[in-house]
Amino acid sequence: MFPIKIRDSTDASVQNCGRRRGRRTKGTTADSTVFCGRHRYVGEMPYDDLVDRLGDGLEPVRFGAFPDGSVDDYYRLRDGESTVTSRETFAARITAGRDSFALDHVVTDAGGQSVNAARQAAALGDDVTLAGHLDHPIFDFGFETVSMGSPARVRICLFETDDVMLVEESADLADWAFDDLRAALSESVDAFLERDALCCVNWASMPGLGPTLGDIAALDPDGGVFCVDPGPLSTTVAGDLLDALAPLDGVYDVVLSVNDDEARRLADATGHGEAAPTDDDALDAIRTTAGATGVVVHGQDAAVAATPSGAVRVPTLDVSRALTETGAGDRFSAGLARSLAAGWDWDLAVAMGNACAAYYVSGNGTGSAADLRAHVDAHRP
Repeated sequence: MFPIKIRDSTDASVQNCGRRRGRRTKGTTADSTVFCGRHRYVGEMPYDDLVDRLGDGLEPVRFGAFPDGSVDDYYRLRDGESTVTSRETFAARITAGRDSFALDHVVTDAGGQSVNAARQAAALGDDVTLAGHLDHPIFDFGFETVSMGSPARVRICLFETDDVMLVEESADLADWAFDDLRAALSESVDAFLERDALCCVNWASMPGLGPTLGDIAALDPDGGVFCVDPGPLSTTVAGDLLDALAPLDGVYDVVLSVNDDEARRLADATGHGEAAPTDDDALDAIRTTAGATGVVVHGQDAAVAATPSGAVRVPTLDVSRALTETGAGDRFSAGLARSLAAGWDWDLAVAMGNACAAYYVSGNGTGSAADLRAHVDAHRP
């Protein structure tokens, strides 16, 4: 889930990641910041700059995403004639003895974190390759795809906030390993690993990702930005993730993109379990342990990035939620990763991630550069 700041529907960085090859473009942010402690608090200027940048047109980057995929069915949960609109109501009715609910189907869509990220990058005009579990006709896109097996099946119960996902895992996902990626991409695997930006996702559901990161590091590709959006984590799994990322230090500019709960689990794994999710010391510990260039926490009121030059905070955009928030965080990661790969400064790249997520949550689908420009222009702080 992406905990974006939702408006009541009744109420009208200095150092960037950049591509290792090619031109770097920097945003203009010097007049937009104030300092409090070690945080660099960013006001309206990144969104002003983002509107200008989107209006000028985006330089495409080579973007890759892997390795999951799912077919997502969205439902409203009904108890008799009334729709169940919250987890709390659902739990209360179960506790009261209710044992049967009706499911009203809303829509079926292609899903999975890598799929969502790839769709966002493609909407922004990037050169996209998606390597996922895509053996289903719903995965019919206008960009390059390769499939490594059957997708998961996800049933999403829509609530006013915090949807609930019921996942039927795919055996192909559970058994996936780097050899499957190599076989699917064949001779183009090296080129895939050297894309300007890679989104590697769903650590929690892919047991083969740990060894795979070691296999990738051993190949020593000329990597760019490697954005990891892990999905739900336990503290133990978070510790395993940090250990697995360490070998990629020096191979890629590793960026962790997480929500508040995932940040807490990662902080706990570094001995900072009592800290707030965006605590400076906790995020620095996560970044150091993982050997990462940056750690970005996309929270309800702001996205906070721990970077080599300090912490950057960019407020979220106020939007009225439409159908769902599910998939917004993946679009945030795509916007962040492709912008860092294009050489944007951290504050501008984080603002781009916020814009991609906010546009999706507003119910308008996956935004193009023109869509995002209009949306940010209307909703900037």
